[in-house]
Amino acid sequence: MTADEAKAIAESETLGEAVTAHPVRQHHSGGFPPWLVLVHMPGQDHGWRCIISRDTGKLLKKERIANPPSKVR
Repeated sequence: MTADEAKAIAESETLGEAVTAHPVRQHHSGGFPPWLVLVHMPGQDHGWRCIISRDTGKLLKKERIANPPSKVR
């Protein structure tokens, strides 16, 4: 799974705009490290931090964060 695919999954789960996707650094299981995707929510104070499995393509965790800056400035 690519970073773009992880962003697309996060966007479909949150209805926001995925701005970054990075592999999770401290990963302890045997497979590929999951993606950490930050999602901007237009017009809101909060965004999302999503963890997307590289093995299954499923959303593993979603938590509210301060809204990250949008890709478009």
